[in-house]
Amino acid sequence: MRKHYHFVGIGGIGMSALARILLRKGEKVSGSDAKGSSALEQLKQEGAEVTVGHSPKNVRKPHAVIYSTDVPQDNLELVYAKKEKIPLLHRSELLAQMMTGYAPILVTGTHGKTTTAALLAHTLVEAGFDPSFAIGGYLNGTNTNGRYGKGLYFAIEADESDGSFLNYPSFSAIITNLEHDHMNYWKSEKALLDAFEQFASQVGSKKHLFWCYDDILLRSLNLDGYSYGFNEHADLVINNFQQIKWKMTFDLTFEGKHYLNLEIPLIGAHNVLNSAAVFGLGIKLDVPEASLRKGLITFKGVGRRVEKKGETGNIEIYDDYAHHPTEIFATLRAIRSATRGKRIVVAFQPHRYSRTQYCLDDYADAFEYADQVIVTDIYAARETPIPEITPERICQQVKADGFRDIQFVKRDNLTQYLSQFLKPGDVLITMGAGDITTVGPAVLNILMT
Repeated sequence: MRKHYHFVGIGGIGMSALARILLRKGEKVSGSDAKGSSALEQLKQEGAEVTVGHSPKNVRKPHAVIYSTDVPQDNLELVYAKKEKIPLLHRSELLAQMMTGYAPILVTGTHGKTTTAALLAHTLVEAGFDPSFAIGGYLNGTNTNGRYGKGLYFAIEADESDGSFLNYPSFSAIITNLEHDHMNYWKSEKALLDAFEQFASQVGSKKHLFWCYDDILLRSLNLDGYSYGFNEHADLVINNFQQIKWKMTFDLTFEGKHYLNLEIPLIGAHNVLNSAAVFGLGIKLDVPEASLRKGLITFKGVGRRVEKKGETGNIEIYDDYAHHPTEIFATLRAIRSATRGKRIVVAFQPHRYSRTQYCLDDYADAFEYADQVIVTDIYAARETPIPEITPERICQQVKADGFRDIQFVKRDNLTQYLSQFLKPGDVLITMGAGDITTVGPAVLNILMT
């Protein structure tokens, strides 16, 4: 019997992936979102019934109403579903159900899980394994974040931010790293470490668990499985890493065998680590080496991960999702290596007041590889503002640590300001998890007219 699922906030990156998979399985999907978007239009074209705006009228006797942690409990559709006793499923509960009968492969970690999960999914597809996957980003080339396959494996990005990564069964997993983030949820380092330790313990096959040895906190947990990293004491060791403009080459040594001259069209040491994890897991999944190499070299990346928006007048414009200082540092270091001699201009939108408060002392190091930094208004993401946490405060803190070329520009003025500030030879990178992603194309449009 065909089931009907109604998604509250269907346009979200995690929700749309599940909706897309259900549509391809032949289920009926409806949903609503607060505002229109290209994601909604794409889902409409794929068969979903989508409404802009939340109303009880949108909930038409589905088998279940799906919600995420981001949906407030006083949402009109949730309230109506409770009143009418329509079953409610958190996104993680639905995903756990959807993975029944598969061998789930989970990718988690503070940073890099979207790219790693996307690379894993792409590699399995290229190798003919016909996997299902749900990713927190759109794969460049296919422009999808969810896939229904008939193969054994179901690859997902497992979100640690709300603890939901502990809700999933897992056959295999990759843990990219572990850092203090989302501490408004975790409250303490002990709670965070305990959760990652529990996650690792729940992996069904420890010979299909890979974790980053270079990460001090992960190493402290003494996890089972295979470690990977640049450190010579890892089980899978990376050697001879080189970044050549916008691609990387490296060697791997794993279980006594050498894998030479691997290549991937991504930049940064962090993406070598991500690639090594996927390659190592692929070996243990019996993916042929030739298929693994092909998966790496044909990977086109993920939207909003150093995504080139365009170029005009010898000005290049990129967009990136980085919003945590560690991510910003790694991304800018890689861009510096790829664009030597050019002025790097960063337009940064801080994400959430709680994160900005927690990371305030770390921004100076984050921008080490930038020439000019422009900070705009904090993207609240439904958080209540913290009065003393402001973008001006970030600028003051960074200047106090010795970085002078930083300034605040209001979000409403940012596009026009950048269009006048940029000059030939510049590389602009917009950074943040909020609506700053729209700035690059808008600046490009002004520069081209």
